[in-house]
Amino acid sequence: MDGLLDGRRFLVTGAANPRSIAWAVAEAIVRHGGAVALTYQAERLRRRVSRLADELGDAPLIELDVASDAAVRRAVDEVSRYMPVLDGLVHSIAWAPAEDLQGSFVETSRSGFAQANDISSYSLIALAREARRLMTAGGAIVTMTYAGSWRVVPNYNVMGPAKASLESAV
Repeated sequence: MDGLLDGRRFLVTGAANPRSIAWAVAEAIVRHGGAVALTYQAERLRRRVSRLADELGDAPLIELDVASDAAVRRAVDEVSRYMPVLDGLVHSIAWAPAEDLQGSFVETSRSGFAQANDISSYSLIALAREARRLMTAGGAIVTMTYAGSWRVVPNYNVMGPAKASLESAV
């Protein structure tokens, strides 16, 4: 531990399992002296994320449904109970219906396209809007993208435009 992030507090979203980028980011933040609050998407995923929280020294676990502005607001309110000031937000959330990740891109459903953009892109805007009230000393907002936003990647389909939308929001 080099102390690079001593005293810094971060909200990390998307740490779904040990293979997720957000999981590694949370571990790195703590390794460098920072503190994290972690989100989980639904109660059924809480146990999996709580394993990381335990490894990181009892990081707060916050339920977060990014498809609801009210739920995003509630989640950030809960974060403020543990971390009244945030130094950073890590947005590592992406999702699309499985059927819209297969076959021909032109077969993407309207609802699948909307859901992929809502969860994978608009969620950054919703989270940033709410988190900024805790980022009173400035801070950083980081999101994750992928090369599928600018080139064809087999079976990435609807996630390509969703990631391109995310990139343009940064």
